[in-house]
Amino acid sequence: MSPLNDSPKTTATLKIAGILVVFSLFAFLAHGAFGRVPVEIDGRIALVGVGDSVAEIVAEQPCSAQPGNLLAASDRHVVVPGGGKPLVVRVNGRAADPAERIRPGDRVATLAGTDVVEPTNEETRVIAVPTEVVGSGAMLTLAAPGSAGVQRVVVGAVSGDVIARETVLPATPMVLRRVGANGKKVVALTFDDGPWPEHTAEILDILKEEEVPATFFMLGLRVKKEPEVARRIVAEGHDVGNHTYRHVDLTDVKPEIQRREIRGTNNVIRATTGVQPEWFRPPMGQVDSSAYREIKAAGLRPALWTVDPQDWRKNASAGAIAREVVSATKPGSVILLHDGGGNRSQTTKALPWIIHELHKRGYEFVLLGDLPSAPKSRW
Repeated sequence: MSPLNDSPKTTATLKIAGILVVFSLFAFLAHGAFGRVPVEIDGRIALVGVGDSVAEIVAEQPCSAQPGNLLAASDRHVVVPGGGKPLVVRVNGRAADPAERIRPGDRVATLAGTDVVEPTNEETRVIAVPTEVVGSGAMLTLAAPGSAGVQRVVVGAVSGDVIARETVLPATPMVLRRVGANGKKVVALTFDDGPWPEHTAEILDILKEEEVPATFFMLGLRVKKEPEVARRIVAEGHDVGNHTYRHVDLTDVKPEIQRREIRGTNNVIRATTGVQPEWFRPPMGQVDSSAYREIKAAGLRPALWTVDPQDWRKNASAGAIAREVVSATKPGSVILLHDGGGNRSQTTKALPWIIHELHKRGYEFVLLGDLPSAPKSRW
């Protein structure tokens, strides 16, 4: 055996090296599997990773404090939770950098971040043209075009809340005048919301038997569903009008929706019947300056009504419908009835009585365009 292998010095060196290897292995395992050290966070003891930063501890551990909120400039309601200043972290009583490494036994305390009020922007906005309807006739004519106004507003940059507004230039209203009759004993029958299965055909049968013309304000969606009935209306000499595609309140939708409802219905009626609609009746009679411009751009003439027995009500009886129409009719009246939108059996029962009674009183039934008050050109 070599003398070197037998020396006490060599044996001691090997022992020390072995101990170092064991301790190194233990340290490696401890860091990988048990590498958690105790620290105090907001008064409680928590185990955190060896070498974790302040930012990592705040992100991983529950803290008593939270970041501040972003508040609306208008009334200080919370716009973005946690969108204000970040929470403040102190380690051992001093302000800590987020990248600072935590050591065993450190005391970490968190303080709530402060709330921040959103910034504001100043904008110039257009004041829409208001609409004023005057008169009591059925035909709508433009009395004054109106003009848009200008408004300066201060708004929250995030919330969009209006904080202050100032009118720079006031808007002037568009004035629509309802034109009435001139005394000649003529009336126009009109029907809305069709064509409808069964009821529109029954009404057409009555009109044909009585030799009375009418104007049907049709929904684009209904024309798509009942094309044969729509074609029959035209074939039997009646007039057709546009009543939007889905019976929307035009004052409650954006101009692009108004345009689609009006022009889309024009297209459907023309494609189905071969006739370009001449008249337009806004659902519920609601029209504003934007809708009026879209009606005009589509080459239509707006028409309302002067006699409305509300035959669409569920409890409306044929007798009540007929009595209301006859008693309210005057020279030049435009009578509003419905062939669509639901069960119109009471309307069909009332129609012959209405026609006979008004004939007895000397009235002649005409199309809308033949009323003395009807505009003579599209505008």
